[in-house]
Amino acid sequence: MIFATDAANNEARSYDHIEVRPLAGALGAEVFGPGGTHLDVTRLGDDALAEVRQASVDHLVVFFRDQELDLDSFSSFASGWGPYGDDPFVDGLESHPHVVKVVKEADEKVPLVFGGAWHSDWSFQAEPPAFTILYGHDVPDHGGDTLWANLYLAAQHLSPGLRATLAGLRAVHSPQKAYGAQATHNELVENMAIRYGEDAHLRRAQPILRRHPDSGRTALFVNWGYTESIEGWWPDESRALLDHLFEVSQHPAYTCRFRWEPGSIAVWDNRCTLHNPIADYAGQRREMWRITVRGEEPIPAAHP
Repeated sequence: MIFATDAANNEARSYDHIEVRPLAGALGAEVFGPGGTHLDVTRLGDDALAEVRQASVDHLVVFFRDQELDLDSFSSFASGWGPYGDDPFVDGLESHPHVVKVVKEADEKVPLVFGGAWHSDWSFQAEPPAFTILYGHDVPDHGGDTLWANLYLAAQHLSPGLRATLAGLRAVHSPQKAYGAQATHNELVENMAIRYGEDAHLRRAQPILRRHPDSGRTALFVNWGYTESIEGWWPDESRALLDHLFEVSQHPAYTCRFRWEPGSIAVWDNRCTLHNPIADYAGQRREMWRITVRGEEPIPAAHP
């Protein structure tokens, strides 16, 4: 059973230098200056940046509107969240190697977009990204929204018996499905510099229940995009349980949806969220700038 009626604690917190407005009951908040004024992310002082980072812990994903950034100012803002991450399989810009342009041109006909499935970025890495920062440089007039899901709620609403079963288990994460030589969408994403097949055979076991290093809360750390099996289980056993966990983690009651506008920024915590971009804007161009921030080795949650 999936519990969809329990209210999440995504209420507005009080800060001295910023104001937040929750986007949904489960997670997500837009960030403003004091009194709801416009907040220019290129002029954040240390105290305001610290509060923005705390807001990301409180709300899991935070959004900023009406930002006028170039590649240098975008990079500077991202550096305030930590060291840049390593992005396999995709090429960054020559001038800014840590920036990946996520582009879908107006004349592309296939209903796919880079990253177009529920996932947590690079969860197969030894130290997966703590944060991903996405800037809407050129966005459609309509469509192209992004969904996020709260993995704390997913873990919280598992039965006590299932949580006890998952404690101590590890799931195997791999880029094979998305970036292997036989990936089904290899020929369908036309305008991304993607290196398919390169090191896509690598696999890494991660704790299924993960403790967040800042909040101390337990998150369900599996995702449809990269999690392929449970360590030590037969394939049929793994698939049955993982399918259930994917269903729980993607439940609509645990999600928020963001409507992009030119100059919007989203910053999300990969350690406790999934995300999924929607490719519903055929005939329109979409260009996003993306930076990941290096994280830490996932910490297993304590036994419940």
